Amino acid sequence: MLNYMTVLTQEINASKGNQLFLESARTSLYNDTNLKAVDTKTQAQIKQLVGIIDQYRMVDVKRKRLQFIYEQNQAQALRQAIPNPMGLLSAVQSGSLLKAAASVVYMAVDSATSYKAAQNQAELQFIKEGWELDDTETAILQNSTTAQFDYMCNMVRDYDLPDEYVVRDTDVKSFVDWSNKTNLVSKIDWLKANEKTYQKFGPYWLELVKDYYKSEDYQSCLKAIAKYEEISAKITRKDNDYAEALPMVIIAAKETKTKKDYIDTARKYCKAIVDNTKDEDWALRYFVAQIYLDVYAQSKEKADLKKAYDIVYYNVNTLVDEQRTLNATYLAPIVKAEAKKDATKREKEEVKQYNTLIKDERKVAVPPVSEALYLNCDLLFAIADKLGIDAKEKNKINGLLHENNEDLFLTKTLDNKFRISGDVKAINEKDINISFDGKEMTIPVTCISDRSKVTATITGGATNETLDDWEISEVERPKNSNYSDYIVTLTSKKGKDHKYQVGEKIKITVVPVVDSPNDAINFSYEVIPTKIAFIIDWTDFERK
Repeated sequence: MLNYMTVLTQEINASKGNQLFLESARTSLYNDTNLKAVDTKTQAQIKQLVGIIDQYRMVDVKRKRLQFIYEQNQAQALRQAIPNPMGLLSAVQSGSLLKAAASVVYMAVDSATSYKAAQNQAELQFIKEGWELDDTETAILQNSTTAQFDYMCNMVRDYDLPDEYVVRDTDVKSFVDWSNKTNLVSKIDWLKANEKTYQKFGPYWLELVKDYYKSEDYQSCLKAIAKYEEISAKITRKDNDYAEALPMVIIAAKETKTKKDYIDTARKYCKAIVDNTKDEDWALRYFVAQIYLDVYAQSKEKADLKKAYDIVYYNVNTLVDEQRTLNATYLAPIVKAEAKKDATKREKEEVKQYNTLIKDERKVAVPPVSEALYLNCDLLFAIADKLGIDAKEKNKINGLLHENNEDLFLTKTLDNKFRISGDVKAINEKDINISFDGKEMTIPVTCISDRSKVTATITGGATNETLDDWEISEVERPKNSNYSDYIVTLTSKKGKDHKYQVGEKIKITVVPVVDSPNDAINFSYEVIPTKIAFIIDWTDFERK
């Protein structure tokens, strides 16, 4: 516990006041600490650190927005890593797919690259504004953590700790500094040279697990995790750092062990990952489910497939309420955030920025989709089909996703995709009221999501062209109407500039979620001759 507190304090100092790291540190201190490992001195030190962090926390609405965007980005990246949810059952090079997925699992929560899923520049600016504390705030924060030295001295004296078990503050600073370096050769050489200093220090071995994995020294990666397991103390209820390292260990085993040994190792560490995850760690569990698919492809034991199913079902169960919350927020009038009475200047500014953001977003807002839920539903339904689940289990899934038979996704094609019952009516494009005039189109909001892709392909003229720059300019919400009556207007600069000719054919393709092109809705138009005021030759667009 002493070493754990020393590292956490040093990481707070090294983060340069990054608010996202402070959030992560606070969660770890208050929610994850194993209470049996906390004596009165440690309790006082934790309270002091949390009290310091609380002075610099971001406002609730910003924190929730950041968490949502981070999860969206993780889910999108996982889908790109494994485009076919069941791809590992037939992939010749399954190792490369798993490596791509593993890189997503340990993407840094406090890295700007983890928030590229921000929908627009306004949202991106809202995220970046106040990302780091100013110089004065950072100095105060770092000075406030110097009490860690007193805590260290008291713990060593009171418990008569052997010197080799205590990593001193200066050593921790060196470790954190070297851990942040990008040159793997240099970093590994330094870590190996200082093994005596850090041999009883858990984070040292987890850092080596990661670095050996990245340098493709898989045997050393496996040895490093074994060392960590030898000295691991139950500091936290769930050892999240250990769980996040294990995907790399599983892949290292796949690269080096025999088929049987890999299967045994994978099963062992899949269980360890699940045992050390919390509800919000859906990405780690998704990776575990994919590992079980890979194991099933080799073992042919249905129990491995069933474990993958159970894990993904659990994910869906923990994520489904988030989608319902997104729906409720989308359909409800805007609720402005209010700053607390004792809010700081920074907090008041963050609340003001948030209120401006949601007001601007509402003008063009289309149905939201929880990418994490969508990703897991895709895998759940694919495994369910492979397992051949019975009617009782099908009804259970339907009840989970469609309480009182209500739509879970407001985008109709997505909602239909995740209904198991056979009475789901297929969407008929001819029943959808759409308009198109070459540069602008309107379409019901139930055909669109916040991750849609719209294209219009023009053929039959002098040159073929694809209009792929459609942007939402307005979402009309008629008063006292159901959301199915909302109308989305999209505009295209390319469409405005195109010189339409009689006889040209236009195929409009709407993909509700860009990563699932098979769910596309298609509409057809043809350019026909017409006249203005019965005299001037002109063109019009006729739907086919």
